[in-house]
Amino acid sequence: MARVVIIGAGIVGLSVARAALKRGHDVHLLEQGEVPNPHSASYDRHRMIRYHYGAALGYTRMVAPAFEAWSRVWEDIGSEEFEDTGAISISLEAGDYAAKTLEAFREIGIRHEVLDRNGVERLCPHLQLPEGAWGVTASPGGPLFAGRIVTGLARWVTEHGAVVEGGCRIARVDQERGVAVRADGSAVEGDMLVIAAGAWLPALMPQHYGEAATWRQGLCYIEPPARFTQSWRDAPAIVTLGDHAGYTLPDRRGAGLKFGHGPHRRRARPEVDGFGSDLAAEGEAILAPFRPYLRDAEAYRPTRIQVGYYVLDPSRRFRLDKAGRGLVVTNCDGQMFKFGPLLGERIMAMFDGAESASDLARWAAGY
Repeated sequence: MARVVIIGAGIVGLSVARAALKRGHDVHLLEQGEVPNPHSASYDRHRMIRYHYGAALGYTRMVAPAFEAWSRVWEDIGSEEFEDTGAISISLEAGDYAAKTLEAFREIGIRHEVLDRNGVERLCPHLQLPEGAWGVTASPGGPLFAGRIVTGLARWVTEHGAVVEGGCRIARVDQERGVAVRADGSAVEGDMLVIAAGAWLPALMPQHYGEAATWRQGLCYIEPPARFTQSWRDAPAIVTLGDHAGYTLPDRRGAGLKFGHGPHRRRARPEVDGFGSDLAAEGEAILAPFRPYLRDAEAYRPTRIQVGYYVLDPSRRFRLDKAGRGLVVTNCDGQMFKFGPLLGERIMAMFDGAESASDLARWAAGY
């Protein structure tokens, strides 16, 4: 039995805690905010899981084992916080994300269906697409109910013996020795220290990650025209609409209809820029790229902005940095949530000798 200390109670930290407890280790989980933290990138009404990953074959291959890991989570927390709405990427021009996804599906052998423009519009009658548009669908895929998941995991790890310390600000870490030092000077030492601090990592470890690019992402909850409320609810999640990186999640279990637009992100830091938003201005900025493809486009009304922060570099590959007793998990983008439980299980398997840290890092990077 070992002592595993974890900084950060988002999906990665909670998943590592769960996996460590299931392997018989002691767990001490440290979180600067509440547990779960409503300002963490993991806390939202829903997040997407899907097979569609463009040309990123490594991540496409990781989705099936990710679903298996989620099944184990549902058994533990006592509820399945996922709905299989299916997912679709819509192609608007040759060689775009949907086209690359289709090539990947064919190479790997992912079951899918290709729809012409009329087929996509029958599936999604709220859309109006240009000539030549088409879509590729695959299941399972759809919303993971993120807030319910992290709440369930926090409850489970507490009930199974983890020491969960909320409102705990960490002043510094010694990655080599596996030591986390609180703001009051007291320290917690582990046989393994997992640092899953998300966008707060540059401030926590400035000597190593001070220049890491942190980004603010706003996601917009939308009230659609009344005549399309049900069709949006019944539709698959949209992974991409052409190459403009627009995506949607349907309103299931009262979560709401959510729109996101990747290029809307901007460089910022949570400890400096905070979590406020201008609903009218930011909602319109997110909606604008979708409007050419929406029927009754002017009738869509933004209702809420969800703000999250991520570390992201141009590689868009997850990064695991091992040194001594410490492991830093970073560069998670908004893509980590779907892989959280799988990564937690793999990290603890590595700690117990099932694979090397370098092999795990390569796998997590999608190679």
